[in-house]
Amino acid sequence: MMPPRQLDLDLLRTLVNIVDSGSFSAAAERLGRTQSAVSLQVKRLEDQVGHALLDRAQGRLSGPTEEGRVLLDYARRLLRLHDEACSVFAAPTPSGQLRVGLPEELMEDLFPAVLPSFAQACPHVALSLRSELSMRLNQALEAGELDLAVVKRMGGDVTPPPGQGELLLRQEALAWYRGEGSEADQQRPLPLAVFQEGCVFRMAGLAALAQAGIAARLCFTGHSVTGIRHAVASGLAVTPLPTSLARPGLVPVSPGLPALPAIALVARWRGPEPLPSARRLLALLQRQL
Repeated sequence: MMPPRQLDLDLLRTLVNIVDSGSFSAAAERLGRTQSAVSLQVKRLEDQVGHALLDRAQGRLSGPTEEGRVLLDYARRLLRLHDEACSVFAAPTPSGQLRVGLPEELMEDLFPAVLPSFAQACPHVALSLRSELSMRLNQALEAGELDLAVVKRMGGDVTPPPGQGELLLRQEALAWYRGEGSEADQQRPLPLAVFQEGCVFRMAGLAALAQAGIAARLCFTGHSVTGIRHAVASGLAVTPLPTSLARPGLVPVSPGLPALPAIALVARWRGPEPLPSARRLLALLQRQL
Protein backbone atom coordinates (compact mmCIF):
# COMPACT_ATOMS: atom_id res chain seq x y z
CA MET A 1 0.00 0.00 0.00
CA MET A 2 1.23 3.49 -0.86
CA PRO A 3 2.06 5.61 2.22
CA PRO A 4 -0.36 8.49 2.94
CA ARG A 5 0.45 11.80 1.29
CA GLN A 6 -0.80 13.63 4.38
CA LEU A 7 -2.21 12.77 7.78
CA ASP A 8 -5.47 14.16 9.07
CA LEU A 9 -4.84 16.00 12.36
CA ASP A 10 -8.42 15.36 13.48
CA LEU A 11 -7.87 11.61 13.16
CA LEU A 12 -4.54 11.87 15.00
CA ARG A 13 -6.25 13.74 17.83
CA THR A 14 -8.78 10.94 18.13
CA LEU A 15 -6.00 8.35 18.36
CA VAL A 16 -4.25 10.31 21.12
CA ASN A 17 -7.47 10.69 23.11
CA ILE A 18 -8.27 6.98 22.89
CA VAL A 19 -4.83 5.99 24.19
CA ASP A 20 -4.80 8.66 26.91
CA SER A 21 -8.32 7.91 28.17
CA GLY A 22 -7.99 4.13 27.83
CA SER A 23 -11.23 3.48 25.95
CA PHE A 24 -13.29 4.44 22.89
CA SER A 25 -16.22 5.57 25.04
CA ALA A 26 -14.12 7.89 27.22
CA ALA A 27 -12.46 9.36 24.11
CA ALA A 28 -15.88 9.91 22.52
CA GLU A 29 -16.99 11.83 25.61
CA ARG A 30 -13.85 13.97 25.55
CA LEU A 31 -14.25 14.76 21.86
CA GLY A 32 -18.01 15.29 21.93
CA ARG A 33 -18.66 12.50 19.40
CA THR A 34 -20.45 9.18 19.42
CA GLN A 35 -18.47 6.00 20.07
CA SER A 36 -19.27 4.74 16.56
CA ALA A 37 -17.90 7.95 15.04
CA VAL A 38 -14.67 7.55 17.01
CA SER A 39 -14.34 3.92 15.86
CA LEU A 40 -14.87 5.03 12.27
CA GLN A 41 -12.14 7.67 12.59
CA VAL A 42 -9.66 5.08 13.85
CA LYS A 43 -10.56 2.81 10.94
CA ARG A 44 -9.95 5.68 8.48
CA LEU A 45 -6.56 6.42 10.07
CA GLU A 46 -5.56 2.76 9.96
CA ASP A 47 -6.56 2.67 6.28
CA GLN A 48 -4.41 5.76 5.63
CA VAL A 49 -1.25 4.32 7.20
CA GLY A 50 -1.87 0.69 6.24
CA HIS A 51 -1.42 -0.71 9.75
CA ALA A 52 -3.50 -1.64 12.77
CA LEU A 53 -2.86 1.05 15.39
CA LEU A 54 -4.75 -0.26 18.42
CA ASP A 55 -4.58 -3.73 19.96
CA ARG A 56 -8.16 -4.99 20.37
CA ALA A 57 -7.41 -8.52 21.58
CA GLN A 58 -10.65 -10.38 22.46
CA GLY A 59 -12.67 -7.25 21.78
CA ARG A 60 -10.97 -5.20 24.52
CA LEU A 61 -8.59 -2.29 24.01
CA SER A 62 -5.22 -3.14 25.53
CA GLY A 63 -3.22 -0.24 24.09
CA PRO A 64 -1.46 0.79 20.88
CA THR A 65 0.27 -1.67 18.60
CA GLU A 66 3.95 -1.22 17.81
CA GLU A 67 3.05 0.84 14.72
CA GLY A 68 0.51 2.73 16.84
CA ARG A 69 3.19 3.73 19.35
CA VAL A 70 5.37 5.09 16.56
CA LEU A 71 2.53 7.11 15.08
CA LEU A 72 1.42 8.25 18.54
CA ASP A 73 4.78 9.92 19.15
CA TYR A 74 4.51 11.86 15.88
CA ALA A 75 0.86 12.68 16.56
CA ARG A 76 1.62 14.26 19.93
CA ARG A 77 4.35 16.44 18.43
CA LEU A 78 2.23 17.49 15.46
CA LEU A 79 -0.76 18.35 17.63
CA ARG A 80 1.38 20.27 20.11
CA LEU A 81 2.81 22.45 17.33
CA HIS A 82 -0.61 22.87 15.74
CA ASP A 83 -2.25 23.94 19.02
CA GLU A 84 0.63 26.26 19.85
CA ALA A 85 0.33 27.98 16.45
CA CYS A 86 -3.44 28.36 16.90
CA SER A 87 -3.04 29.87 20.37
CA VAL A 88 -0.54 32.45 19.11
CA PHE A 89 -2.90 33.74 16.44
CA ALA A 90 -6.06 33.37 18.52
CA ALA A 91 -4.78 35.61 21.31
CA PRO A 92 -4.74 39.38 20.70
CA THR A 93 -1.29 40.81 20.06
CA PRO A 94 -0.13 42.64 23.21
CA SER A 95 0.72 46.31 22.91
CA GLY A 96 1.76 49.19 25.16
CA GLN A 97 4.72 49.30 27.54
CA LEU A 98 6.31 46.53 29.60
CA ARG A 99 8.71 47.54 32.38
CA VAL A 100 10.85 44.62 33.52
CA GLY A 101 13.45 44.36 36.27
CA LEU A 102 15.92 41.50 36.47
CA PRO A 103 19.29 40.60 38.03
CA GLU A 104 22.43 41.57 36.15
CA GLU A 105 23.54 37.98 35.50
CA LEU A 106 20.34 37.27 33.55
CA MET A 107 21.15 40.19 31.25
CA GLU A 108 24.43 38.46 30.43
CA ASP A 109 23.52 34.78 30.38
CA LEU A 110 19.81 34.45 29.58
CA PHE A 111 18.07 37.51 28.21
CA PRO A 112 20.03 37.86 24.92
CA ALA A 113 18.56 34.50 23.84
CA VAL A 114 15.02 35.53 24.81
CA LEU A 115 14.84 39.11 23.52
CA PRO A 116 14.66 38.37 19.74
CA SER A 117 11.79 35.89 20.26
CA PHE A 118 9.92 38.37 22.44
CA ALA A 119 10.36 41.16 19.88
CA GLN A 120 8.93 38.86 17.21
CA ALA A 121 6.00 37.72 19.38
CA CYS A 122 5.19 41.23 20.69
CA PRO A 123 6.26 43.73 18.02
CA HIS A 124 3.97 46.45 19.41
CA VAL A 125 5.27 46.31 22.99
CA ALA A 126 7.79 48.93 24.11
CA LEU A 127 10.09 46.97 26.43
CA SER A 128 12.20 48.74 29.05
CA LEU A 129 14.67 46.85 31.24
CA ARG A 130 16.14 47.65 34.63
CA SER A 131 19.00 45.67 36.14
CA GLU A 132 19.31 45.82 39.94
CA LEU A 133 19.69 43.76 43.08
CA SER A 134 16.61 41.70 43.89
CA MET A 135 15.93 43.76 47.03
CA ARG A 136 15.72 46.97 44.97
CA LEU A 137 13.66 45.31 42.25
CA ASN A 138 11.11 44.22 44.86
CA GLN A 139 10.94 47.79 46.14
CA ALA A 140 10.49 49.14 42.61
CA LEU A 141 7.67 46.67 41.95
CA GLU A 142 5.88 47.67 45.16
CA ALA A 143 6.26 51.33 44.19
CA GLY A 144 4.60 50.68 40.82
CA GLU A 145 7.78 51.39 38.85
CA LEU A 146 7.86 47.89 37.28
CA ASP A 147 5.26 45.63 35.69
CA LEU A 148 7.36 42.49 36.17
CA ALA A 149 10.33 41.70 38.40
CA VAL A 150 12.50 38.60 38.13
CA VAL A 151 14.18 38.27 41.52
CA LYS A 152 16.25 35.85 43.61
CA ARG A 153 15.44 34.63 47.08
CA MET A 154 16.54 31.83 49.35
CA GLY A 155 14.73 28.60 48.48
CA GLY A 156 11.61 27.30 50.17
CA ASP A 157 7.94 28.14 50.00
CA VAL A 158 7.40 31.84 50.59
CA THR A 159 4.04 33.56 50.23
CA PRO A 160 4.32 36.58 47.89
CA PRO A 161 3.59 40.00 49.41
CA PRO A 162 -0.09 41.11 49.45
CA GLY A 163 -1.27 42.33 46.07
CA GLN A 164 1.43 40.44 44.16
CA GLY A 165 1.44 37.28 42.09
CA GLU A 166 4.45 35.00 41.84
CA LEU A 167 5.80 32.22 39.62
CA LEU A 168 8.76 29.98 40.45
CA LEU A 169 11.10 29.91 37.42
CA ARG A 170 14.02 27.88 38.75
CA GLN A 171 15.56 26.60 41.96
CA GLU A 172 19.20 25.53 42.19
CA ALA A 173 21.96 24.97 44.68
CA LEU A 174 24.51 27.54 45.78
CA ALA A 175 28.11 26.35 46.06
CA TRP A 176 31.50 27.77 47.00
CA TYR A 177 33.93 28.32 44.11
CA ARG A 178 37.66 29.07 43.96
CA GLY A 179 40.00 29.64 41.06
CA GLU A 180 41.58 26.60 39.43
CA GLY A 181 44.90 25.96 41.22
CA SER A 182 44.06 28.53 43.92
CA GLU A 183 44.23 27.79 47.66
CA ALA A 184 42.18 30.83 48.64
CA ASP A 185 39.70 28.53 50.41
CA GLN A 186 42.47 27.51 52.85
CA GLN A 187 43.16 31.06 54.02
CA ARG A 188 41.80 32.51 57.26
CA PRO A 189 40.13 34.89 57.44
CA LEU A 190 38.50 33.53 54.29
CA PRO A 191 38.91 35.97 51.36
CA LEU A 192 35.58 36.63 49.63
CA ALA A 193 34.51 38.04 46.29
CA VAL A 194 30.84 39.03 46.52
CA PHE A 195 28.22 41.32 45.05
CA GLN A 196 27.27 44.57 46.73
CA GLU A 197 25.30 44.61 49.97
CA GLY A 198 21.78 43.25 49.63
CA CYS A 199 22.69 40.43 47.21
CA VAL A 200 21.06 37.09 48.09
CA PHE A 201 24.27 35.15 47.27
CA ARG A 202 26.28 37.39 49.58
CA MET A 203 23.77 37.15 52.44
CA ALA A 204 23.60 33.35 52.17
CA GLY A 205 27.39 32.99 52.14
CA LEU A 206 28.05 35.33 55.06
CA ALA A 207 25.27 33.74 57.14
CA ALA A 208 26.65 30.23 56.54
CA LEU A 209 30.19 31.30 57.48
CA ALA A 210 29.02 33.08 60.62
CA GLN A 211 27.04 30.03 61.72
CA ALA A 212 30.10 27.82 61.15
CA GLY A 213 32.36 30.22 63.06
CA ILE A 214 34.60 30.93 60.05
CA ALA A 215 36.02 34.45 59.90
CA ALA A 216 35.91 36.16 56.51
CA ARG A 217 37.16 39.34 54.85
CA LEU A 218 35.87 41.06 51.73
CA CYS A 219 38.56 41.17 49.05
CA PHE A 220 36.36 42.13 46.11
CA THR A 221 32.92 43.72 45.94
CA GLY A 222 31.43 44.00 42.46
CA HIS A 223 28.28 44.79 40.52
CA SER A 224 28.68 42.18 37.77
CA VAL A 225 29.06 38.41 37.69
CA THR A 226 31.87 38.85 35.18
CA GLY A 227 33.89 40.83 37.72
CA ILE A 228 33.24 38.23 40.42
CA ARG A 229 34.38 35.42 38.11
CA HIS A 230 37.59 37.25 37.20
CA ALA A 231 38.41 37.97 40.85
CA VAL A 232 37.92 34.32 41.79
CA ALA A 233 39.66 32.85 38.74
CA SER A 234 42.73 34.99 39.48
CA GLY A 235 43.05 33.33 42.91
CA LEU A 236 42.11 36.43 44.88
CA ALA A 237 39.13 34.96 46.72
CA VAL A 238 36.31 32.42 46.86
CA THR A 239 32.67 33.17 46.13
CA PRO A 240 29.19 31.66 46.63
CA LEU A 241 27.50 31.18 43.24
CA PRO A 242 24.69 29.05 41.80
CA THR A 243 25.96 26.21 39.63
CA SER A 244 24.47 27.78 36.47
CA LEU A 245 26.83 30.77 36.79
CA ALA A 246 30.07 28.77 37.14
CA ARG A 247 32.43 28.94 34.17
CA PRO A 248 35.77 27.37 33.16
CA GLY A 249 38.50 28.54 35.54
CA LEU A 250 36.22 28.18 38.58
CA VAL A 251 36.13 24.94 40.55
CA PRO A 252 33.85 24.00 43.45
CA VAL A 253 35.35 23.92 46.93
CA SER A 254 34.68 20.47 48.32
CA PRO A 255 35.24 20.05 52.09
CA GLY A 256 36.07 22.75 54.58
CA LEU A 257 33.34 25.32 53.94
CA PRO A 258 29.73 25.16 55.18
CA ALA A 259 26.84 24.03 52.99
CA LEU A 260 24.79 26.75 51.34
CA PRO A 261 21.01 26.95 50.84
CA ALA A 262 19.18 26.63 47.55
CA ILE A 263 18.35 29.81 45.67
CA ALA A 264 15.04 30.34 43.89
CA LEU A 265 14.51 32.52 40.83
CA VAL A 266 10.96 33.87 40.83
CA ALA A 267 8.89 36.24 38.73
CA ARG A 268 6.65 38.72 40.53
CA TRP A 269 3.99 41.13 39.32
CA ARG A 270 1.38 43.44 40.80
CA GLY A 271 -2.23 42.26 40.84
CA PRO A 272 -3.71 38.79 40.40
CA GLU A 273 -2.43 38.25 36.84
CA PRO A 274 0.58 39.52 34.85
CA LEU A 275 0.07 41.71 31.78
CA PRO A 276 -0.45 39.74 28.53
CA SER A 277 2.98 40.88 27.31
CA ALA A 278 4.53 39.78 30.62
CA ARG A 279 2.92 36.33 30.20
CA ARG A 280 4.55 36.01 26.78
CA LEU A 281 7.93 37.00 28.20
CA LEU A 282 7.59 34.56 31.10
CA ALA A 283 6.75 31.70 28.73
CA LEU A 284 9.94 32.43 26.76
CA LEU A 285 12.02 32.66 29.93
CA GLN A 286 10.68 29.33 31.18
CA ARG A 287 11.45 27.67 27.86
CA GLN A 288 15.00 29.03 27.85
CA LEU A 289 15.60 28.02 31.48
